[in-house]
Amino acid sequence: MTLLVRARPLLAALGAALGAWAGVVLVTGGMVFDMGGLRVSSRSPSRPAALAAIMLLAAAWGLSAAERRAYLARMRQRGDRLAPAAAMLLALTVAATSALLGGHVAGGADASGYVSQSRHWTEGRMRVPAPDLVGAPWPERGWLVAPLGYAPSHVVGELGATYAPGLPWLMAAGAAVAGEGGRYVWTPLFVGFFVWGTFLLARRDAPPLVALGAAMLAGTSPPVLFAAVQTMSDLPASALWLGALLTLGSHVAGVTLASGALAALALVVRPNLVAVGGALWLAHALGRALPTRRARAADGRPAPDARSDQLVHAVLWAAPVVFAALAVAAVNTVLWGAPTASGYGANADLFMAANVPRNVARLWRWTIETGGYWVLIGLAGIVWAAVVGAPRRAWPQLSLVAAVLASYLVYAVFEEWWYLRFYLPAWPALAAAAAVAAWRGLARWHHDGAAIAVAAVSLAIGTDAVTRTAGAGAFELWKSEQRYAAVATFVATQAPPGAVVLSVQHSGAVPYYSARTIARWDYIAPDDLDSVCARLAAAGRQAWLVVDDWEETPFRQRFATAVRGRLDWAPLGEARVGTARVRVYDLTTPTRAVGPALIPVRTAAAWPWTRIPVPATAK
Repeated sequence: MTLLVRARPLLAALGAALGAWAGVVLVTGGMVFDMGGLRVSSRSPSRPAALAAIMLLAAAWGLSAAERRAYLARMRQRGDRLAPAAAMLLALTVAATSALLGGHVAGGADASGYVSQSRHWTEGRMRVPAPDLVGAPWPERGWLVAPLGYAPSHVVGELGATYAPGLPWLMAAGAAVAGEGGRYVWTPLFVGFFVWGTFLLARRDAPPLVALGAAMLAGTSPPVLFAAVQTMSDLPASALWLGALLTLGSHVAGVTLASGALAALALVVRPNLVAVGGALWLAHALGRALPTRRARAADGRPAPDARSDQLVHAVLWAAPVVFAALAVAAVNTVLWGAPTASGYGANADLFMAANVPRNVARLWRWTIETGGYWVLIGLAGIVWAAVVGAPRRAWPQLSLVAAVLASYLVYAVFEEWWYLRFYLPAWPALAAAAAVAAWRGLARWHHDGAAIAVAAVSLAIGTDAVTRTAGAGAFELWKSEQRYAAVATFVATQAPPGAVVLSVQHSGAVPYYSARTIARWDYIAPDDLDSVCARLAAAGRQAWLVVDDWEETPFRQRFATAVRGRLDWAPLGEARVGTARVRVYDLTTPTRAVGPALIPVRTAAAWPWTRIPVPATAK
């Protein structure tokens, strides 16, 4: 019996976790995935449910009703004491996952666009020269040589980066301190704060154990983990908005200014979320005017000093945000000729009311695909809290969520579930609201058991989410990303300095790592490929082609009438990552290669900062 008494906490914890897992399997149908060569399968809910029942019965064996209540109270108290440390451990684990399994390469459009722009800022350049390869009018010849993430600026002969400058500014600062690796530290840092900040947000309205559940919901969500292993601005912007939300509403002027500064930095990272800044400012101003104000006049109206205090805090918060908006407007003017212009095209083409129904349908589908049903509970919970719960704290959260939805439901329509990353600024508020709402609902049944149940169910949901993310291959993406630097390094060592490399997917990596000029083959007319290569050859410049295997079919279809469009000769080199292939072709002298040289791709799980490739100009 003594052994059973000592084992009760462990039995109860395992039983609760297994019971929650059985519920997840029942709802989702289970899953099968491979991890490190080990095949893991969980299809039937009966086994974990039976084990859960046995463990919970064993833990409760010999206890009276009063003893069971006292036991649950002790468990909840212990959980509350351990919850902050567990939340910090979770934040560090997710940050370490980002650091260890991130690509850390200037690869596709997002990564190469942000990283290369950060180098241009370090060099003091906002626009970069566009080589004239074909003598076409501007901007047509600019589009031909613009890598992914760049576009012809309003100045003839110069290109501009289409991505916002905020993340590149941070990358440039990181590189100034820690070299090339410093460009990639921000996603791990921000995702760690994202998880810890969610815990702090939920802790305002619930016990630590419930707040831990909120952190697990947010930190293990598939779109969060997917964004954590890539170099994109979604998580940095989300963490910065969370920081602004956590520091919003303080009566300390310095804290209010810090909140505004965080919002300002979030704005320069993702300027399209300007509505979030406006919504938070309005919620902040209204929140300070709610009946909880400290000073009132005798007739019930705010005292003059209270009004003055409200005005001071409103100005302090808005000042850095306005400065950030002016900075973005200045950058847009230099690059595109107008404060509201961008390299993405006309705003009317990007934001349309007709996109709302299709985006809502995709949000629902993505929620099912990622098992994110808790988001619906969070949305309902945050509305309830704003209306009848704690309006002063809930209104800023609801305003942020509503502004994020309003910003992206009208945006362009995408198909893949990982575009949930657009909505990540709303994730902490929704996760906190979901955990708090579930706890308040269950607390009517049993106060202590409710907190334990929320933590246990969140753990099961988090486990399911991690397995879904692993099954989608997110934790293997870093291996595929290495192909960009490997192929570009091959081009740097084999292609003559004047070579022009035709590419699309690799159009950002090739100039970054090889310092070779690129030409976008998707901007070459279907009947003009052979003549372009001939004109380059007449100028003494070789034409090479770099294509992923999935690009070869579109290339052949586009240039079906061209001799070089057939690609029916041996490539100069080939990189292999799993079943994927990247091939390098010589378009100037197609028949000179007798067989492809194998391009080595580093996919060993080395410490990430030892495998970060160095750009060409830094070698």
